[in-house]
Amino acid sequence: MSALVIFISQFSVVFLLGIQSQMVRDANCIGAAVGSVLIGFSQFFVFSIIGGLAAGDMFTPEGIAFMTSGPLAIVASIKTHPYMVKHVFKGRK
Repeated sequence: MSALVIFISQFSVVFLLGIQSQMVRDANCIGAAVGSVLIGFSQFFVFSIIGGLAAGDMFTPEGIAFMTSGPLAIVASIKTHPYMVKHVFKGRK
């Protein structure tokens, strides 16, 4: 199991949750609905990948990748959301 794959997978889940939260806050129904589908897909993928990890694996490269991806992803989602509103959704709700 690759630490990079775990990092990317968990990063995508937390990133999408951050964007989803902001879409809900902004009452962007289409963005929130699409985000919900993507979150479900990402979580299904993550759960299938990390099924073999145990609590003792927290300080392995895989555990560290899993734990560090969340904080980085939530900050990335906060910084990305204004760009998405401006360029992807063009201020629509």
